[in-house]
This record gives sequence, C-alpha cells and structure tokens, in this order.
Amino acid sequence: MTLYRDRKGQFHFGTLDFPFHLLDKLGSKLLELFQMQNGLQDAFFVHELRGVKGVSHHNPLNAEQRQLALDRAFHLFDMSRIRPEDWVVDVALEIQHKGHILQWLTKGHRRLLQFLLPSAPQDKIDSILTSQSQYHLDLSAQLEDVGGFRAHPGSRGKDDNVHYINVYTTDKSATYQLHDGIFVRRKPWHLFPASIGKLAKDLERIAEIFCLCGDSPKVGGHEGNARLEVRVPLCLADKVLLQIPDSVVQDTLITFDCKLFWYFKYYRMAALYHVVQNLRSANSAARLQHASLKLGALVAYQINSLIYRPAEGRAENILLEAS
Repeated sequence: MTLYRDRKGQFHFGTLDFPFHLLDKLGSKLLELFQMQNGLQDAFFVHELRGVKGVSHHNPLNAEQRQLALDRAFHLFDMSRIRPEDWVVDVALEIQHKGHILQWLTKGHRRLLQFLLPSAPQDKIDSILTSQSQYHLDLSAQLEDVGGFRAHPGSRGKDDNVHYINVYTTDKSATYQLHDGIFVRRKPWHLFPASIGKLAKDLERIAEIFCLCGDSPKVGGHEGNARLEVRVPLCLADKVLLQIPDSVVQDTLITFDCKLFWYFKYYRMAALYHVVQNLRSANSAARLQHASLKLGALVAYQINSLIYRPAEGRAENILLEAS
C-alpha cells in the first residue's frame, strides 16, 4: 500500500482495462463477495458513461440521425437489461461561427432558462437565478458581460424533466488538462521565492500559447463554439434540443474575431507576467510589505480567471470583494 500513498496519505491506485464482455461475471462475483461484508449487503452499481463527447455529431432535425447517434453512444450496453427510467443522459447543442469565438452574454441567461425550461413560470426562473445553490455564474476572463452558467433547477425543472443545465464555450479546450501542467490553478504561495521563477516561465509559455491560438492556421485562429447541455432521462435523449430559435441566439450570444479574443488574453497574461517579474526582482523587505503580499494574491486570482471559471471558495470570494 505504501507504493500508492502520497505524502499527504492519499491513495492513488492504478487502473486496469477490463474486457467489457466479462463485466457481467465480475459484477455478479463482486456482489456475491459483498454479501459477506457487514454494511455491503445492499450494494449496487452506479454507471457513468464517459468519453463520448464529440463522437455523436448529428443533425438534430433528422430523427434517424438522432437515433443512430444515441445507439453509438450506448453500443457497449445490453439495452435489454437497462431500465431507461433509471438513467439520465447529457444532451448538447453546439453552435459555431466559423473563424470566430462565441461567448454567452450574462444578460441572456434568463432567456436561456426560459428556452430550456418552457414549462417554468417566470417566478421559478427568477428563483433559480437568485439561488446560490441552483445557479452558478461562470464569467469569462472576469468580464462581467460574458460567461456561461451551471444550473440545478431541482423541482423547478421537474415539469420539463431537466435535472441539470450547463452553458459554456469550447475555447477552454486550448487550456484544458487532466493533469497538473502549466495550466494548473495558481495559489498565492506560487509567488514565494522558491517557486516564483517557475511561475514566471509558465506564464511566458501560456502567453505564447494564447498568441498561437490567435494566429492558428485553422481558419485564422483557434475557434470557440457555444454549447448548451441539459441532463434529461434517457427516454428523452432524442427528443430535446432539436433546434434553437434564431431569436434566442441573437439575444444570448456575442461573437469575437479569433485574433481579437486570443490577443486580449495574450496581452492580459503578458501584463501579469511583468507584474510577477517585478515582484521576483524586488528585495525581501519590499516583498514582505502587506501591499506586495496582497498584490501577489490578486495576481494568482487573475491568472486563474484567464483560464478557469471563477473559484467559488470562501477565500476567493473574500479576495474578489476586497479587490
């Protein structure tokens, strides 16, 4: 077990690929063994199908294509043994403007909820938008006018069978990593003397990547599409998000030239890089000043805001209000 434990005592177990045609035998054997352990007699499996995003593109107006896409997503499953009413699936509609970056308008979130939850009266839409647990705003690069959101409508989405809503853009694919690389979330301690040099190098590299995205040979830049996702019962997977009215698109989206969008991020990151370099070259007495320490914390927050949606922890909220 020592091999799998990190310095904080957390375990990181390796994974093994298991032949899917033997899963039935494995599941039966595991449930059999669980019966011998106190507290595990009523164990059951919860399945999450992952790794299918982007592999089921189809014309949403074509019923045959919708069904074929759904069949592809579930080709590993024995559907005769599945109760559709026990399953939910995320269905997405993606909007593209060739050669451009699309961003959701924050003032259009109400319009989107009205579109996605047509049965919900206005007071329920208002309740979702003002709820700290049901509505989470995801600003883009700290720009108050643009950003997506996540919503857990709960009982307010019951009439439309919507369990979850995710509204975002795909420009994040340029910085998305499954591991801790140069796009890792930064902490104030990254500006400490022992690590600020590496931070400066990382910021320089990130700025270069933003610049490359603006000058990408692909249609004049790295594009970003707008996506709407709803989580609905499996039986409704081929019946939702079939189309979006032009009026909704006009009210909720804004488009930027790829170079303009990515150069905005490039120049902002370059400015943060120079701040970090100045802090790095400052003497110890200056670095220990409260103003310098506060600046370091704000720099870490602003670096993250160019890459991720805003953090929602108590410390980040206090920092944001203080700035």
